[in-house]
Amino acid sequence: MNKPTFFLILFLLVFSLQSCKKKENETTNENSIQKESEPKKDSTTFKSVLRPNEKLELGKIYTDTVKFVKFDDNGDDWYFVVKKNKDTISLIYNTDDPKIIRGTDLEIQWKMDSLRPAGDPEYLDFTEYLISWKKIKNKSSERDFSKLKNHGFVLSCGTGCAMTYNVKEIRSINEVSIKVTFEVDMYVDGELTETFDETYLFNYGNKNTIKNMKTNENIEKIFTESAQRSFKEFGTKLME
Repeated sequence: MNKPTFFLILFLLVFSLQSCKKKENETTNENSIQKESEPKKDSTTFKSVLRPNEKLELGKIYTDTVKFVKFDDNGDDWYFVVKKNKDTISLIYNTDDPKIIRGTDLEIQWKMDSLRPAGDPEYLDFTEYLISWKKIKNKSSERDFSKLKNHGFVLSCGTGCAMTYNVKEIRSINEVSIKVTFEVDMYVDGELTETFDETYLFNYGNKNTIKNMKTNENIEKIFTESAQRSFKEFGTKLME
């Protein structure tokens, strides 16, 4: 290879390397400009179904009227579950079960605050936190169970056997417990064979339970799944 040819090849190689480097720098600058021009996410306003039409502020205390649904302590954070209009909302409330009966009208104070889930401390989220709650006093301190006065349901007790449970008395024990006495008629092959009373305690605390007050057994240990559903459906009517 003669010298002129060698120098020509060397010149072309150097020129090619410089062009590649220039394009790389231009691409880097373009990416940098794009990142700088991207709009920043607004972290000063937040949304909640408690106030769907408002932009909320982090840490500001809000007051709303809701109905109590349940208290859920099955996760890393405990939740105070309420209903407003047709929406159900879970607010973080890491304290003991408040023992409130389902459907109770409440005035709550709450705020939006940050949350770092257990097991993922680098992830930052924002959610509702309950600060305080108080019951709204109704005009009548006693619950009205008159609508269930003539209510009843039928359970199967085997081949050719049926029992009708008719409401005889309903009485509130406390804010989370209701005692119901049923008059039970037992039929065998269509004929009435026996009539007796049975009393059950419907509890609506953290864990909903229905117990026979004489044996102190939960209905899950006494009745079939079909019969249990009848008791639970009646329990739902108690809270309506």
